[in-house]
Amino acid sequence: MADLINLLVAWRWPGASVLIALALSRALISIARNGIRVEIYTRQPILVGTGRAPLRAEVGKVRI
Repeated sequence: MADLINLLVAWRWPGASVLIALALSRALISIARNGIRVEIYTRQPILVGTGRAPLRAEVGKVRI
């Protein structure tokens, strides 16, 4: 019985590390599936660089 307890104590930190990695990966997968939404409200023109001369775009609302 003491050997079993010693074995469980020895595997405590590796087991916790695996569980934490699993939880973090599930959280990242959930965020990736749902996406992160960013909304920008502006009345000022936004300059978008596409080479030598930037484009000028009037933007009221942007959803990414």
